[in-house]
Amino acid sequence: MPHSSLRAELLAQLDQAQLDVTTHLRDHILEDMESMISSDSDDTDNMIISPISPISPISPISSSSSLHSVNSDSSVEIEDHFVSLLNTIHALRHYVETTRVLHIPAEPPARAPQIQLLDSFALHHPHLFRQKLRVSPQIFEDILHHISDDPIFYNQSNTPQLPVRIQLAILLNRLGHYGNAISVEDVAQWAGVSVGTVINCTNRVMVALAAKHDEFICFPTTDSQDVALAQEFVEERTCSQWRNGVFVVDGSTFPLFEKPGHYGEVFYDRKSHYSLDCQVSLVDKFVVY
Repeated sequence: MPHSSLRAELLAQLDQAQLDVTTHLRDHILEDMESMISSDSDDTDNMIISPISPISPISPISSSSSLHSVNSDSSVEIEDHFVSLLNTIHALRHYVETTRVLHIPAEPPARAPQIQLLDSFALHHPHLFRQKLRVSPQIFEDILHHISDDPIFYNQSNTPQLPVRIQLAILLNRLGHYGNAISVEDVAQWAGVSVGTVINCTNRVMVALAAKHDEFICFPTTDSQDVALAQEFVEERTCSQWRNGVFVVDGSTFPLFEKPGHYGEVFYDRKSHYSLDCQVSLVDKFVVY
């Protein structure tokens, strides 16, 4: 059974309380009317009793006069008390519906952020920087340069956003990990921010990156240095016949019966199987395999 939120539970309790108060108020008014009828039996033939109008669960009650009670001062006082309760419930419901944070712990959770270590990692331990963000310090600075002027990072709020550098680091940390190691709570503790801030930073940087799609995604020409380096990498990891197979898109894998006899380790995939990828070349004269 799904767990209901604190807000939903409070609203349900307020609805029940409003129903109980309204029911008691209706019963009280009916008792007063019956008492009035029994004490004035001579006029009962000319009296028409109309049903009690239901009390709105949304609008507050202004005064006991709207309840059409015609009895003693004590009865009016009781009805005023019911009206006060209904108005209090209405105010509480409005507060629960509009308040963003309903529960603030007396002792906030302790945080020991480590995001500030990235500056030291970038200067003295680039491999540690890459472990956290999955990019080198140079690539990080290049991405930061391209997205820093995006309007998504500027608003009219009295509370300024985190620096773009920190927001980018939060996103890259999330993208570079998976499973239990990348829950929103863990990222919040690592960065020393709240869970909501992690989500907001992720959304903003994703918007900024999407706006730069055409600048980030491009294919070099076949005679460029990038292609030459890729060819050398492919030949080193596979064989000379596959040298030109450097531009491919990932696809479905076909499991193999056993480890291939030639370059068998190359076919070992992340799912601990030996398999072949269904891949298509994106550049003319490059191998399709």
